[in-house]
Amino acid sequence: MILIITGPSGVGKNTIIDALSRKIKFNFSVSHTTRPKRVSEVNGKDYHFISNNEFHNMINNNELVEYEEYGGYIYGTSRLELQKNGLVILDLEVNGATKLLESNSEFIGLFIDIDDKELVNRLKNRGHNSEFIAKRMDLADKQRNHKDKFHFKIDNVDINTSVNEIIDIIYKLEDR
Repeated sequence: MILIITGPSGVGKNTIIDALSRKIKFNFSVSHTTRPKRVSEVNGKDYHFISNNEFHNMINNNELVEYEEYGGYIYGTSRLELQKNGLVILDLEVNGATKLLESNSEFIGLFIDIDDKELVNRLKNRGHNSEFIAKRMDLADKQRNHKDKFHFKIDNVDINTSVNEIIDIIYKLEDR
């Protein structure tokens, strides 16, 4: 089963996926990106950090199932990541997630969100300035316009509740 998790930046997708990894077994699809590696990130675990040339070679060789430009960098999912056994979880930007769901009816889409006040607080706590936050809030509104294209919606009010809701969804889907 392939589960695509998406939502606006700052809603807690990474935190949820990390918490899920301590409760259930799954394969995390590691995306490729041209974005520079942050200090806390590990190449091959958080992302496969590659050059623009390497990324364009992957596109030309049809090695990606989806890719999107976001924030001036390119992000994409390789076909190899989706060939892993068992449950595969992808953390994708909303446009990429929507494209994948439209191209394969077997993929399951899960949209995570939080209220605007909490989202602004999280972005502030990440050290972003008001101009950046305004742009991200505008983008979040645009992304939310697509949430009806996803099979499930989770309001991430509490991390443990959100994780348990997702586990329940996974178990119900596996029982089908």
